[in-house]
Amino acid sequence: MSTIWQPRDISQICSETQSNLTQCSPAGFMFLALLVRLFGGVNYTVNEVSDRTRVNIGLDEISQRIENNSLPTTYIEQNPHNYDEENKYSSGEYEDEAKEKNEYDFIIVGAGSAGCVLANRLSEEEQWRILLIEAGSEEPDITMVPSLYKALKGSSLDWNYSTQPEEKSCRSMKGHMCDFTRGKTMGGSSAVNTLVYMRGNRRDYDHWEEIGNYGWGYDKLLPYFRKSENNKAVEALDTYLHGTGGPITVERYPYYDDNSFMLLESFKESNVPEIDLTAEDNIGVNIALSTSKDGRRVSENVAYIKPIRDIRKNLDIITNAFVTKLIIDHETKTVLGVTYEKGGKSYNVYAKKGVISSGGTVNSPKLLMLSGIGPREHLESLNISVVADLSVGHNLQDHVTANGFIISLSNKTATNVSSEQLLEEVQRYHDQEPKKYGPLATTNVAGTTAFIKTMYSLENAPDIQFIFEGINNIAEFYSDPQAYLMSDSFTAAFYDGLSCKPLLIKPRSRGIILLNNNDPVHGNPLIYQRFFTDKEDIDVLIEGFKFALSLEETEAFKKNGARFVRVPIKNCENHEWGSNDYFVCLLTEYTTTIYHPVGTCKMGPSSDKDAVVDPRLRVYGVKRLRVVDASVMPFIPRGNINIPTVTIAEYISDLIKSEYKQ
Repeated sequence: MSTIWQPRDISQICSETQSNLTQCSPAGFMFLALLVRLFGGVNYTVNEVSDRTRVNIGLDEISQRIENNSLPTTYIEQNPHNYDEENKYSSGEYEDEAKEKNEYDFIIVGAGSAGCVLANRLSEEEQWRILLIEAGSEEPDITMVPSLYKALKGSSLDWNYSTQPEEKSCRSMKGHMCDFTRGKTMGGSSAVNTLVYMRGNRRDYDHWEEIGNYGWGYDKLLPYFRKSENNKAVEALDTYLHGTGGPITVERYPYYDDNSFMLLESFKESNVPEIDLTAEDNIGVNIALSTSKDGRRVSENVAYIKPIRDIRKNLDIITNAFVTKLIIDHETKTVLGVTYEKGGKSYNVYAKKGVISSGGTVNSPKLLMLSGIGPREHLESLNISVVADLSVGHNLQDHVTANGFIISLSNKTATNVSSEQLLEEVQRYHDQEPKKYGPLATTNVAGTTAFIKTMYSLENAPDIQFIFEGINNIAEFYSDPQAYLMSDSFTAAFYDGLSCKPLLIKPRSRGIILLNNNDPVHGNPLIYQRFFTDKEDIDVLIEGFKFALSLEETEAFKKNGARFVRVPIKNCENHEWGSNDYFVCLLTEYTTTIYHPVGTCKMGPSSDKDAVVDPRLRVYGVKRLRVVDASVMPFIPRGNINIPTVTIAEYISDLIKSEYKQ
């Protein structure tokens, strides 16, 4: 079995900063090495004695190295499997080679949250041949461990995009650029997110319909939310809201620590009601449902592709294949197929009925612009022939917040452990079969979330969402926030502090994505988030910080000894901690998101000059081309975007089928 996952290389960060961070210590590197060994491949099993023995010996060796303060020179050194640097993943057992005939009914570009759904639903039509093309690898076992989601960021499963330097954001980050994590593997970002199952608010979808996207209101979409869901929690009793027979298993984790419940109780004491967070009116708090089964992640690859991949002979899948452009007849403006690169070679493949771009909010606009579909001025500046002059790349939205608002925990609720214990917990999770349990089988406090309405919300709907994340070592975070944030790959299970993040869930500011001037095809797109260009966005977030600070007065916080750390963070020392100016500093210096970008191929009626696709997600002015992913959302939902993206794909799959049955 080949190893296909590699963690981000933090050696340069550690070297440049001369950091004393735990993640830069031999123990930190050994932790990553163990993850590669145990979870770096696909469908790793512990059932064979020989494999289990080898892994246990590996753990002994790693523990010995920690004792000797010895650092591995590379992660590959700790990997017992053959790693193919050129092909990344070469096993024919898991990759379906495209058939000799290179024509399909539909070609789907991108096996992410939407692409996996489309491949499944369209291949239900046995007479249709479907090709799914994914730029990343197969989905490795590392993604299945809920608590290891931070280890996926910046790894080989991440496109490793960054935002462009801007005046009002990310000023204390390296190069004044923020990370922009997007999943690059089967399952896409559903394989690297925090597993939160959420839908947003009824008003989000009714608003889509009100602006001319007929058929996209909440009542129309609710059956498709239910269709994808296989709910194993108590919420399943509400059959109006929830489904029980869909591909995506939804549950609560088998384990939560005390801090998850402390946060829940603190919001309830603050008059935030405990609710089903998937309800159409989502002002409230709860421990969110997760897209998991028996303590393992359920990505859209796991839910929609794995069960059918070896059964449906009309579905072909190609991984590690990068689509560089659409093949278009410029006279008729008809999409004929795509060109993709794999293994250093270029191939053309054709579609009789159409091509569907499901590359996501960054890669769908990139593919369209490379193919001549986008803003005329921008394309002509790169000598790209214009096929359709559309506002591709515009209307970028995301849920913005800041790092650095930290809650310290008492010894009563802090969960951090020694390096040896950490490695033992990783090994223990690996060995558990068939069900996983314990600290690594959960995202812990990342699942506790609350929605509130500030005075700036003009309707009875939330404008702030609170999320939390464990901080492994508060003292180390404050010693060098930039290095800490750039190198943190530890499990979410063990920590001595919490990062409190109020998210702006109805932003007014809009960004834009452009092609790379120096290398439009292979260079990273230029992402301009343009956060806080509308001042009210900052005003709303200040209200969110103030509400969070009030949680200190609850009995839940007091009895557990939880307090906000009243120490100004680096580069904000000139502002009084807790003042409005301090919060503005946090937002502009330590800007971050939880990676919910939408909107860059906006859905809208023909009267909307900014619309890229019509309400059936067909690209304006081009035949046989659709975009189906989060980029079509005209306005961002009030909540995590994975399940709304799935619902878009479920709905449009039925629309496509109906078109060809008329």
